[in-house]
Amino acid sequence: MSLRGYLLLIRERWRVVTAGLALGVATAAAATWAVTPLYEANVTMFVSAQDMNGESDAAQAYQGSLMSQQKVKSYTRLVTSGRIREDVERRGLAPGPDSIRADVQPGTVLLTITAADPSPKRAQDLADAAAEAFSLLVAQLETPTDGGQPAVTVKVVETARLPNTPVSPRPVSNIVLGVLIGLAAGVGAALVRNTLDTSIRSVEMLQDLITAPSLGTIAFDPRAAERPVITFPHAASARAESLRRIRTNLQFVDVDHPARTIVITSSLPEEGKSTLTCDLAITLAEAGRTVVVVDADFRLPRIGDYLGLESAVGLTSVLIGHASLTEAIQPYGHRGMSVLASGPVPPNPSELLASRHVVEVLDLLADRFDVVLVDTPPLLPVTDGAILASRCDGAILVVRHAKATKQQVKESVAALEAVSARLLGTVMTMTPRARLGEGYRYHRADEPETAPIPRSPAHQEFRP
Repeated sequence: MSLRGYLLLIRERWRVVTAGLALGVATAAAATWAVTPLYEANVTMFVSAQDMNGESDAAQAYQGSLMSQQKVKSYTRLVTSGRIREDVERRGLAPGPDSIRADVQPGTVLLTITAADPSPKRAQDLADAAAEAFSLLVAQLETPTDGGQPAVTVKVVETARLPNTPVSPRPVSNIVLGVLIGLAAGVGAALVRNTLDTSIRSVEMLQDLITAPSLGTIAFDPRAAERPVITFPHAASARAESLRRIRTNLQFVDVDHPARTIVITSSLPEEGKSTLTCDLAITLAEAGRTVVVVDADFRLPRIGDYLGLESAVGLTSVLIGHASLTEAIQPYGHRGMSVLASGPVPPNPSELLASRHVVEVLDLLADRFDVVLVDTPPLLPVTDGAILASRCDGAILVVRHAKATKQQVKESVAALEAVSARLLGTVMTMTPRARLGEGYRYHRADEPETAPIPRSPAHQEFRP
């Protein structure tokens, strides 16, 4: 995966990455808050070798320096011995197991005794007490048995100061570490989820599954919940341009045998098939084609609601003989577009759609209009869509980005093939704008994406 691929993955899985980041920061903050503050106080001591012979030449001084450095290394373990701890306890202080330590500055004869404690004053007292006890112990160990001068002496160079800030915890370091670990965990979880995710996330994935061409993609519109359909017929927005591209690609699917009755369906509900049906009809009418939208989704009819039309009389009324086709068709918007709503919802949708009357109605519509767009239920839950697809010239499969899985798309294609339906192509909906390429930046940024189209009084009458 390229760097751009990782960036797109992070953008798509930003919720997972953000959750990992938040978890890392929260864990670091909780750990910082739970840890008791710890203060450290330091005492610096100087270790020097005595001149036992009273000579002070350079060679003797050098030998004394080497001996001091060797002694300092061994004294670091002496500071943490039980003897020092007992001497400190006798002074009324009780050091913890690891509260006293010693460090040597490399290449020097300086020894630093560090005492740690939750109390700043107690840390200072522990460091001074340990330094005093250590000095006495070295003097006792280095004094010859004959009572002469000790070979090595230890002197306090700098006494302990009262610490002002704790050395632990370190909030800034902990938060930064939490951010790094949380970010790494979030990105890792996003990669794992992306590996396990079988949903369709690109046109390339869709084309690898099926041989049908991709007619186009439609970007996600955050305002679709308020105004789900109907682009301005002459808009220069990205949504309008996407629909024009689908209209153009549809014309070139089969030039010798162009499809006139087209089923628009999907694998699952809420993939945008009804919205695409309405928008594509308006786009075709914009190009001068006469088009009729047929709402054959008797399970959940939406065309009438989306277009603001009455659905009490429609396709079911025509099929059962309660209304003629001319009476049931309603003109909509501008010249050339009409709508055949669903009508009353029948108790047996599959049986009604499988009747021979449906073929008769579709043939009549095909004689009167250039294009007939039929909105059907999803393919996987019910068989209505496959039944109608077999009775039309072809079908368009709508695939919602990151919702429909590979297996679901395969099953939908298999359902169409089982009834010998012709799959004209696919349309991917609700695609993130980042995946649509730079070409979509040519439209005006302030161009409205969706708005209802006013009806034209001059075209209220249906003319077959």
